[in-house]
Amino acid sequence: MMYVNDEFYDNQQFGEFYRQFDAKPEIRHCRGRRLAICLSNTAQTTALVLYLRERGGSVVPLHPTMPLEAARRAASNAESHILIYDDIDHIEILHPTSGTVPAGLVQFSSGSTGEPKRIERSWEDIDEEIKHYNAALQQAKDMTPVVTCPITHSYGLLCGVLSTFKRGQQPMVLTELNPKYVLRKLRQTPNALLYSSPTMLNVLTKLLPANESLYAVMTSGSVLPAPQFKELSQKTQFLFQQYGCSEAGCIAVNLNTQSANGMGQPLGHLTVKASGNSDMPSEIVVSTGQKQVATQDLGYFDNQGVLHFISRLDDTINVAGINVYPQEVEDILLTYPEITDAVVFKKPDQFAGERVCLKFVADKTISQQILRDWCAQKLSPYQLPVDIEQVEVINKLANGKVNRRLLAQEQIDLMQKVSQSA
Repeated sequence: MMYVNDEFYDNQQFGEFYRQFDAKPEIRHCRGRRLAICLSNTAQTTALVLYLRERGGSVVPLHPTMPLEAARRAASNAESHILIYDDIDHIEILHPTSGTVPAGLVQFSSGSTGEPKRIERSWEDIDEEIKHYNAALQQAKDMTPVVTCPITHSYGLLCGVLSTFKRGQQPMVLTELNPKYVLRKLRQTPNALLYSSPTMLNVLTKLLPANESLYAVMTSGSVLPAPQFKELSQKTQFLFQQYGCSEAGCIAVNLNTQSANGMGQPLGHLTVKASGNSDMPSEIVVSTGQKQVATQDLGYFDNQGVLHFISRLDDTINVAGINVYPQEVEDILLTYPEITDAVVFKKPDQFAGERVCLKFVADKTISQQILRDWCAQKLSPYQLPVDIEQVEVINKLANGKVNRRLLAQEQIDLMQKVSQSA
């Protein structure tokens, strides 16, 4: 069935999990009910997802590090009937009088553009995604997925684990995320296909000896900064990338990733619309059956039919009527020798409408004037950061994304406090 770190769980052990679930009436009578699960055992979590799927239940997977009170809130927000916390002997009844709910998977969006949204998807919808995902990922049939991202998120659960089961393979899920341990497991695994986040990939590429390379990598979540993408490309034999959103699941897969924002060809069951002009990107809109999802992402298709992601609509900075895309500015800033991380975001400007703001991390102190002069040689005038701040660290979400909306709101709140105290 699957590996979790160094331990292998076979069909017999999954069968034992099923017998344990059958012994719990709250789990056994799951049809039409929603169960929030926050279990410490990754294999047991996987088995319970499969069990609920087979028996017509609805499941809300919660990250195993979530404190009990937070798990209760998340389960309640998902309108769950039951919360199972830490192990299956800890069962809490939350909404015993609630009506029946459709069978399926319930997850929350990352919250990178605001409050996390509850996303409900049927098992039939997920089966269709997995079918077309595997059809697009034919090269993976001889690779062993090594998953270093949470299986409580659709990237790890659907693409890393359930799709692998459907191909008749045995996934390896690593919850021990010490980079040296991850590298050791990759070396021990023939034809390893690493499912990971940009943050972990950045660390791994820097730890790799000069004479070593990763066999295959799948990245998703946030666009890799240009310098990091170049380094990863040089140290990976097969570099894959996928793009998706919470409402639609995986949308596109790139098996020949030539650029950091090249997301690949759309999956076969989807109709994806976007601009055909890189100079005039438009919102990416996804349709399947009767459902249409406006992703709030800007992108375009190139001449080969490859979908390119440019920016979140909310993140685009409108400077006197000209659009500035944060990733483009960040990629330039990351070529400055001492800068190791950077985030570009917006805040209101009295004259231009919005202004470009920058927070950056560097190996040494860099004066604002020196950086402004350097930027003036590399960027168009409307792209130049107006507000610049050097910081110790840039906080990111678990999926490696930066919440630019929160940064922008913090700037607005700061401006209001200054105005009120004046």
